[in-house]
Parts: sequence; structure tokens; C-alpha cells
Amino acid sequence: MEPAQSRDRVSFSKISDIEQPEEIETTTSAPDEKRAFDSVQSRIHEIQEKIKKQKMIVALLGAGGQGLAERRAIASELRNVGFNVVVPEDALEPGLSPSLVERDLLSWPELDLAFVNVESWGSASEFVQFHGERSIAPKLRVIVGREHHPLYGSSTGYLADVYLTHDAVFGHVYMHGTGRDSMPSASEIIQKVAERFRQWKAINSN
Repeated sequence: MEPAQSRDRVSFSKISDIEQPEEIETTTSAPDEKRAFDSVQSRIHEIQEKIKKQKMIVALLGAGGQGLAERRAIASELRNVGFNVVVPEDALEPGLSPSLVERDLLSWPELDLAFVNVESWGSASEFVQFHGERSIAPKLRVIVGREHHPLYGSSTGYLADVYLTHDAVFGHVYMHGTGRDSMPSASEIIQKVAERFRQWKAINSN
């Protein structure tokens, strides 16, 4: 008599008798891939158009003379790519007090950024004045020469101390180069920061 173990054993005559799991489709058809690609490209195009249409108002503060000429040139370049730029010396009517009107202008909620290129005692005074204003300080983007930067420069004194406070609290003190080093110019800093802020604003707006 056959042992019970032998009787209970199941035998298969060939490997094809074993039930195989269904093959899972792992490939994507060409039409599906094209639809996915087109969808991604369409979304990227929407984002790019949204950035182009994003409204941005920027103020440029700084020294007069050559500094004013430079700010006007920067303003022209920014306007060419869709920014609304305010140079206070050009925007204010004769007789209006800059020390009064600028504070109100920079406090305006519609104003996004205010760049202060500190090149003179007048522009240094502007920075110190606006640094203490709660409605203005977060908008300030301060540009200084390397020697005056609170972390990388060697300057000491009250102004350098205020730079450090602003950098620690708001994180927006940038140093520009002189043209003889690898650091960006004030113009390059303004254009790069303004453009990135516009992209951030567009993507994060409703």
C-alpha cells in the first residue's frame, strides 16, 4: 500500500500547469507619455505667464549725482521687463518734502520692495530712518560695499551695528563689488533679487 504521504503529494506534469500570477503592465504607452508631457509643458507655460503678469512695485533709494544716474538706468532695465519702479527724486513734485513723502510711500501696502544702495550720508540716514519703521523694514533690501558689510567687512560704529541688526532680523543686507572682483554689482543684485521676489509672489498668490 502506498504511504499516506505519497498519496497526498500533488504532482505537476509540466511547469505550465502551475497557475502563474497575472503579468502587471509596467510600461506607459506612447500616447499616454505624450499627454503627460503636454500636461507638464502646459502647466509650466501657465506659471511663466502668471509670473510675467505679476504686478511688482519697487522703489530705488540711494545717493544723488552719479548714484541717481545709476538708479535711473536700473529703473529703465526693470521697467523693460514689466516692473513698476519708483525713483523718488523723479516721482515727487517740486516742493514736496522727501523726508515726509518717502516714509508714506514706502509704508504703502502695494509697494513690494525698497532697495537702498548706501553710498552717501544721505542714503545712510534714509536706511537708519526706515529700518525702525515696522511697515517698511521688512521691505528694505540694503546694498553696501564689502568693507561696510556687517559680517564680511571691517567697518565698526553705529551704522555697521544697525546693518548687523537688520541682517539678523530681516536678512537682507547685500554687498556689491567694485568691478575688480567677482562680486555682483548693485545693479545685478537689484535685478536678480527683484525677479526672484516676483517669481515667489506669483507662485504663492491666489
